[in-house]
Amino acid sequence: MSSTVPVQSSSTPGFVLKTKFVLSSSDAFQNYIEYVDREEAQSEVKLNPKMFETYQEYMVNPEKTSALFTEHANRLTESEKKSLKEMFKTDHENGSIMWQDVISFHNPWLEKQGIYDEKTKKSDEKKLMDVKRLAMKEMHKREGPEKSSTWSAAIHFNTDNIHIHVATVEPFPTRERGKRKPKTLDAMKGKVVNNLLDRKQEQK
Repeated sequence: MSSTVPVQSSSTPGFVLKTKFVLSSSDAFQNYIEYVDREEAQSEVKLNPKMFETYQEYMVNPEKTSALFTEHANRLTESEKKSLKEMFKTDHENGSIMWQDVISFHNPWLEKQGIYDEKTKKSDEKKLMDVKRLAMKEMHKREGPEKSSTWSAAIHFNTDNIHIHVATVEPFPTRERGKRKPKTLDAMKGKVVNNLLDRKQEQK
């Protein structure tokens, strides 16, 4: 059985959402565990170019990558990072699927929403984390693995488009295949768009 499947993609004028899954036999799974183990303070982050096999967009530039964040934390402590690594190891040993999501934003669109400043190159990372959390919550509600899965993510600034990479696993697998429904992807997009537009209205 192949360890990867074709990428699913859905887009809006402001961003593109891509998702795929890999099986536990894929090198991408072990590579991500190693990435978590090496992820330290932002000034020392060394990205693994194989973290997501399909997306060869990485540059080893610590100034252009956020620290890992999760559903509950904007930045992981050493203890939390260790727990996350152990969780992913357990998932790997139990044969879990790993879902990989990427949201790639159109920077001018983010600027219109008040999230990004082209002149200073600064972005509202907290807001980007929050909208990703809302999108993941919507996905869990529609696909069902909310109580049995965990995810971690990082924001990347190493291309012309700010993008967020997410990895999701189940410590005790509940499914053999991981393709998501098109309606789920649309709902995830809707959460991102609506909440960024809401922020723009709040700023007026």
